[in-house]
Amino acid sequence: MKLLLSFLVAIELYAAQSGVYVELSAGIDLDDTLEAKNGTYIYDKEYMGSFALGYQADLFRFELEGRYKKDTLYSLGEASVDGDLEQTSQMLNLYYSGYNTSKFVSSVGAGVGLSSITLQDTIEDTNILSYQGIFSVGYMLSKSSTITTEYTYFYTQASDNFKSNTDSSVSLNYRYLF
Repeated sequence: MKLLLSFLVAIELYAAQSGVYVELSAGIDLDDTLEAKNGTYIYDKEYMGSFALGYQADLFRFELEGRYKKDTLYSLGEASVDGDLEQTSQMLNLYYSGYNTSKFVSSVGAGVGLSSITLQDTIEDTNILSYQGIFSVGYMLSKSSTITTEYTYFYTQASDNFKSNTDSSVSLNYRYLF
């Protein structure tokens, strides 16, 4: 239990540095509840990815993130279709990172931003207010490189063509601190 507590809560800093970083991530959706207002659709979850540019200030990180998600669409309402459902988002995120006496790290964060959703290149809604909650655990490969597994709960408000959207995803991330 003591190991778990020291893993999740910062007791003593291990190499908590300040500086600019970049982060790449790739993952999959675990659950997705997006619905078009003109009918439900059947789809296969494909992938999601993101790129972030940020600044780490000891235990806190601030970042701008570009996020992309794609699903393959099979039907919309009664009609059979062949196309994609794509969502792009630009997010501003704030994290608190828990460093300890080992190279294991954890972070909890929240973000706010804007999303665009495109359905089969015909229906598109832009500037949809979006929020996300983030939790990650990782390992510092070096003082500059960290690899993490991240869980994200993502929410977009309702728009002209879509009901509100929630999805959960898990990703593998690589962060490099300059």
